[in-house]
Amino acid sequence: MGKLIIIKSNLKRIVSNKIFIVMTFLIPLIITLALGFMDKGVGETNILINSDKGELNLEYIKELNKSNNIKIYDKEDALKKVNKKISSQCYEIPDNFSELILRGEKPKIMVHRLESGFTTGTFEFNSNKLINKMILSNELKNSGVKVSLEELSEDNLEIVLTGRENGKSTDRTILSVLISFIFFSSIGVATQLFMMNKENILERSFSTANRPSTIIGAILIALFTLYSVAFSSVFVIQAAVRGSSTLENWPLYVINIVAMVFVALSLGIFVARICKNESMITVIIQVIAWITCFVGGSFAPYEFLPSAVRLFSKFTPQYWAIESLTTGNIYLAGIVILFGVVLFTAGTFKVRRFE
Repeated sequence: MGKLIIIKSNLKRIVSNKIFIVMTFLIPLIITLALGFMDKGVGETNILINSDKGELNLEYIKELNKSNNIKIYDKEDALKKVNKKISSQCYEIPDNFSELILRGEKPKIMVHRLESGFTTGTFEFNSNKLINKMILSNELKNSGVKVSLEELSEDNLEIVLTGRENGKSTDRTILSVLISFIFFSSIGVATQLFMMNKENILERSFSTANRPSTIIGAILIALFTLYSVAFSSVFVIQAAVRGSSTLENWPLYVINIVAMVFVALSLGIFVARICKNESMITVIIQVIAWITCFVGGSFAPYEFLPSAVRLFSKFTPQYWAIESLTTGNIYLAGIVILFGVVLFTAGTFKVRRFE
């Protein structure tokens, strides 16, 4: 009962801090909503190389551009963009594209992409579907039946799919930003613990009938609860406002958010234990956060990182959280929790530290 009272008092103390509300709730919410609305309705530009020697490529490009944002480049410039990581991939219409369709054979749109790069599923789906319709239209024409590609379409299915793909890209960006916010919250955790010790709040608490371990445990539970609720609320509110499909699988996202909060809390405990002044806390956590967020893929997509950097990505909790969210594998959140366990074990306070 005494522990619950201590938890409640610490919850009130932390919530009364306006800086906590601003840094852990308002700022993340505003930024994630802004990102969502900036990307709303904006599709990824697909780079296309037209190497076809026939004439059907013009019809192909015209129809495909109705459901995808396409920009034509010559091969040299397109490959430069991929090699310089300006774009993750580019597509190429083969030189025998028209010839194969006229023969009733299916041409293959070539893809030039980064090593282990991800694929824009909507473009490839729509391209494949359009080519099938072009072959069918040509065969019907040879049989004396003239049918346009529009007559072979299926209720604007491509437009719906494009919107979904854009949403996934936006969701990934927002979740990566939210994960970064969570990790940087370690600074707040460590600073609060450090200041409580500096202001003798813990020492005065130890003079009560409660055991030191009970007091420290109650403080950590209060911090963990508030950070989990704050960041989970940010996710739910921004997803609801944007109408994101991520809410359909909200347990996966909330579990990963809570797991990352545990990692951030554990890192804060560890740094607060080893640091002797407040300025060092900020410096150490910022260095750790910037490096791991970059390597782990929460600053930029993992696929755009140099291969040498990607070798270390799996040694960061951010990588596994993003992997769990993008693949839908909830069990990967367990790896994130393991990172937290290691840091928590290393940073668990000894009571004499505050005496």
